[in-house]
Amino acid sequence: MPFVLEIADSLGSKDDGFMMRCNYQHHSCGTTPHTILTRRGVLKASFGTVLGTLLGPTLPSVFASGTTRPVGNDKSVIFLWLEGGPFQHESFDPKESGDEDLAFRLKSISTTADGIQFSEAMPWLAEQAHKMAVIRSMQGVEMEHNQAQYHMQTGWRSIGSIQAPAIGSIVSHELGPLPMFRAQADGLPAFISIGRAGYSAGHFGAAHKPTIVWDPSQPPENLGLPKGVSPEVLDQRLQLLEMIESGRTLDATDRYFRAGRDGARRFMQSQQRVAFDLTNETDKVRKEYGQARIGQGCLLARRLVESGVRFVQVCHHNMDQHAGHYPKHVELLNQLDQAMARLIADLDDRGMLEETVVIAAGEFGRTPTFNGNAGRDHWVDGYSVAMAGGGFAQGVAYGSTGPRGGVAENPVTIPDFMATLCTAIGIDPDKEYHDQFNRPIKLVDDGAIVREVLA
Repeated sequence: MPFVLEIADSLGSKDDGFMMRCNYQHHSCGTTPHTILTRRGVLKASFGTVLGTLLGPTLPSVFASGTTRPVGNDKSVIFLWLEGGPFQHESFDPKESGDEDLAFRLKSISTTADGIQFSEAMPWLAEQAHKMAVIRSMQGVEMEHNQAQYHMQTGWRSIGSIQAPAIGSIVSHELGPLPMFRAQADGLPAFISIGRAGYSAGHFGAAHKPTIVWDPSQPPENLGLPKGVSPEVLDQRLQLLEMIESGRTLDATDRYFRAGRDGARRFMQSQQRVAFDLTNETDKVRKEYGQARIGQGCLLARRLVESGVRFVQVCHHNMDQHAGHYPKHVELLNQLDQAMARLIADLDDRGMLEETVVIAAGEFGRTPTFNGNAGRDHWVDGYSVAMAGGGFAQGVAYGSTGPRGGVAENPVTIPDFMATLCTAIGIDPDKEYHDQFNRPIKLVDDGAIVREVLA
């Protein structure tokens, strides 16, 4: 259990000692729970925080609270993370074949982009294709989920002790707070992950981890005040804590901790928290996005970006059908189709698409052939990523795969894609930082920018 200090309710006590309780329960602690600390004891431990008690697990992620967006760059990103890997030939790179071992069951359909076809699992996105860019020639190197996810999220392979930051943390760091001691507009975090804990923040640290929303229909946990604690009482406690801490020389740990506490307070008191409440949307709009979590997650992502959040990741789970590919995988693609198409149209209608990148990507694709369980296995030799808005070209398909799924022309590596994405949103992919061991690390591992998919 973490060390927290809980200020007693009797703030006006005649006792000159400022009553506080130690709730640190550990075999090595020299006190027992609810031991009263003297003023000197309080001062020694004064960088502990009341909000640590109030916010619990939300606190570390709120360190990502950012700053008002830099002048000249209002770019935000909504990353639809297709965990497990979608089948490229039944989505953005359709193929029809009479070969029994391939067994592509879905037909190709025309789209609003000249000469580009999608699978019939994507009828809604086919109507938005003139706003989209698709890379059909992605190539990966990692066949296992964890390694491939790390690679796709960071642009680096997981080798040795270096921990690279994932793209959400990069955006938080580069376009949000620099460093974390400046507040983003009205306290909302810079990076929010819906339905998943998120990936490594690497050498950027906990300040750039995401705030997590497990269920898009529910607000983030622990944002409310405990029973019996009013906003006025919270303000009194914070004032007392500030008085206790005044005059203390701050080291790096103190500054880091206080920045997190201040970010948590701003988040709790933000007027923009209403963005998390989907009940403010009509039933009609919620149905148009789809009742599946990916649909409600996309609606929440639109509301968050509209409220000033830089990067929102929405996880679409369970695309890893090693058995019984049909009908489950097609159902998941249908859910993605409805949600992503509505999101693109909604952003466009609101005049937000030019400044918002929407990405649909997984860690790899699926094998063109079935395995013995009527499922499809992991495939890194040619798969698709789809983008819309925010600096990407419109109505473009780049690269191609051959009749049996391998890349036929214009291969694009994961670092290439990451470098291209960074460029689209105004981040230099070659920018270099040093980790805690002073090792130089670029944001992206030697990727070549694919100019053909940029506007």
